[in-house]
Amino acid sequence: MNADPARTGTDVRLADYYSMCGVGIEVSAADEVAALIRTRLRFMRSPAAQPASLLFDMRASGADGFAVPPDGPSRPVYDMSRGQLMYFEGQDQLFIDYPGYLRMLCSPTAGLVQFALFGEGAAANVLAAYPLFTISLIELMKRRGRFPLHAGCVAKQGRGLLLAGMSGSGKSTLTAALVAAGWDFLTDDMVLVVREAGAVRAVGLSDEIDCSDETAGMIPELRHLVGTPTLADRGKHSVDVEWAFGVLPVPECRPRALVLPSVSGERRSVVTPVSASYALRELAPNVLLTQPAATQAHLDALAELVREVPCYTLATGTDLSFADRCLQEILS
Repeated sequence: MNADPARTGTDVRLADYYSMCGVGIEVSAADEVAALIRTRLRFMRSPAAQPASLLFDMRASGADGFAVPPDGPSRPVYDMSRGQLMYFEGQDQLFIDYPGYLRMLCSPTAGLVQFALFGEGAAANVLAAYPLFTISLIELMKRRGRFPLHAGCVAKQGRGLLLAGMSGSGKSTLTAALVAAGWDFLTDDMVLVVREAGAVRAVGLSDEIDCSDETAGMIPELRHLVGTPTLADRGKHSVDVEWAFGVLPVPECRPRALVLPSVSGERRSVVTPVSASYALRELAPNVLLTQPAATQAHLDALAELVREVPCYTLATGTDLSFADRCLQEILS
């Protein structure tokens, strides 16, 4: 961790380095934001042995003229609670403005993301370090042949199980329950799919597990979190898998099955095989429709994935040990 020579007024920033799926990342940020990202990505910390391919440049409110919107027409590509993420096709840039909180300008081809943060509260720091960091990161990785999949991922003896779905589908609850039952942990929310000759591999964004009070109440190792405060605007607890379950993340696996979970409300879970085309339709809405060639490559990678592995839906019941047995049978 080094002091960043670039300062704007009282904006003293620190530089941290990470390595993700073979891509070097530098994050230059004030201490509060840097600490949040450092906690999220602690399993991917890396020495600054060589120049990073990607730079996240996060500056405080004195940075006038920094992270400003591009000129020209734009279109929305992602809705958020306080605004829309806009894509400027002529410049190949993404931009979002949260008035009173922050602005973000992402230049995927250049590998540069700029944040201008405003105010003294924690909300802007959390927005920058969590949802907007993730959204910009996955677009940058997409341009470098690492295609994001909104999914949890666990494994048994290197055989990966992908749990893909929208927020609220139960991915994090299942991931936490399976890790508690002895599965290897890769990620609870974001997988990078890498296409190789003859196979697809899955690399986990080895982040914390996002855990609601409801999930915490279902898993003995997490019950102490019920009713405790969460970070500003997050609504979920951030769970370190090493601290909670005594395990370290596994960096990658060969996916052997893709499961589309939903919460059933029944006691027992039900697994149903589905076609590759059905699975692809479920995955496609999570692809950001930005630069056409990169978007097509992303869709092609997901299509290759669902052709290569069997796909299922899982109506997840309240008996998580039974869900564990169902999913083990899929990999047997």
